[in-house]
Amino acid sequence: MVSEKTIHELIEKNSDVSVTITLPTHRKGEESKQDPIRFKNLLTKATEKITDINPENGFADNLLNEAKLLLEKPLFWSHVDRGLAIYISEDRFDVYKLPYEVEEQVFVNNHFMITPLLPMTSMDGAFSVLAVSRQKIRLLLCTRNEVEDITPANIPLSVEDYLEIDPEKQLQFHSGSRGQRAVYFGHGANEEDKLIILESFYREIEKEITKVLKQNNYPLVLTGLNENIGVYRKVNSYNRTLDEIVKRNPDELKDKELKDRGWELIQTYFLGDMYKSLKNLKKLTNDKVSNNLGEIVEATVMGKAQTIFISKGEKKWGFYDEENHTVQYSNNPNGNDVELLNWLSITAFKTGSKVYMLPKEEMPIRSTVAAEYRF
Repeated sequence: MVSEKTIHELIEKNSDVSVTITLPTHRKGEESKQDPIRFKNLLTKATEKITDINPENGFADNLLNEAKLLLEKPLFWSHVDRGLAIYISEDRFDVYKLPYEVEEQVFVNNHFMITPLLPMTSMDGAFSVLAVSRQKIRLLLCTRNEVEDITPANIPLSVEDYLEIDPEKQLQFHSGSRGQRAVYFGHGANEEDKLIILESFYREIEKEITKVLKQNNYPLVLTGLNENIGVYRKVNSYNRTLDEIVKRNPDELKDKELKDRGWELIQTYFLGDMYKSLKNLKKLTNDKVSNNLGEIVEATVMGKAQTIFISKGEKKWGFYDEENHTVQYSNNPNGNDVELLNWLSITAFKTGSKVYMLPKEEMPIRSTVAAEYRF
């Protein structure tokens, strides 16, 4: 799970040799078989970069030991998402599976590259949608633009399936002579009987659904009729379930429609501040906004920036001249240069600014970077 807290920890706990490795990955197919090979090549590059900073014999090998062990774990590579971001220093080793592609790169410096994680706290963060139904349970993994059915394969998808799978429980919920299936579907079935059986069905599938959800710990949006969701909440143990629900019969909606309605809630609950700032950038006068990287860096260092937007996939190299309060750019980065958008993001988090990453076409003021100032 990636949150602002995660990013603050990476900023606070970096060291003189902080290694960031990012790699686009594949869930299946022939390309997925190449992911460990490409990762091994990145580890070789990381060894070279680390040795340039600290040539002490064995230092690079020891630092990368946990990362190398991933090459011996085929199960790890069979459960990747679309991207990996790995952070390594002498006192930490963190792996993040990301629902979007990232650049293949190795970055070694006295700070981590946090920008690969920023989409998780802005537009491309993932969430799950559970269609709470009596006829067709669906668990979906979603981003703003994509949806994938991740319903566990080993669960009954409907009450009817559940009753057929478990005939031994026919008399468990009803004192009459009829079987459980007859109680649920027959003319003599009352609503109390149905709800008891429904709760048993949801309790059975909740275990496997929550097991899948905890693999990534993304927020969960429930979609369904009030009565069904009320019963599911009684058995639900997943602690990142939103209180607000999508009040629709999910049986009437396609996967994409479920994703779109879930995204509307995610926007409201998790990205409300971001959308407010986007509106402000369109309204404020020129002295309260900027799209000049040099100006924004200086304002952020001074604690003046309130919200910063960065275009996804962009890089700007150079360094901040503290003495003259100016940004020096570089077309050919050397040992003194840093990736400025990453450095700006780190500085912004340290000075209390909000940082968001957007697709280029959605950037305010149509630029690489934009900021709203506090004063």
